[in-house]
Amino acid sequence: MSLLITDLKKAEKILSEYSGGYSGEHLSAEDFHSDLVDRIKKLENGDESVIEDLWVWFAPTCQWDDFVGNIDLGERIFQRLNKIKNKASR
Repeated sequence: MSLLITDLKKAEKILSEYSGGYSGEHLSAEDFHSDLVDRIKKLENGDESVIEDLWVWFAPTCQWDDFVGNIDLGERIFQRLNKIKNKASR
């Protein structure tokens, strides 16, 4: 989980440099950034209910790709989230 949080913080820092745009439920990069910061804090405090939101946001062609497009980081986060989701569904 710590590697996921480290990557999410990297993503948050990159996203903080973006503005405007639109993707699905987020009206702007700033809106997405605010939600991402919230979910990271919840995850750090042990709230794994945010995994689903993060998984959707970092899925290929979703919010992360629309606003930032750093494919390597986005894919790494998505794969980490996939592993957590798969373990939880067993």
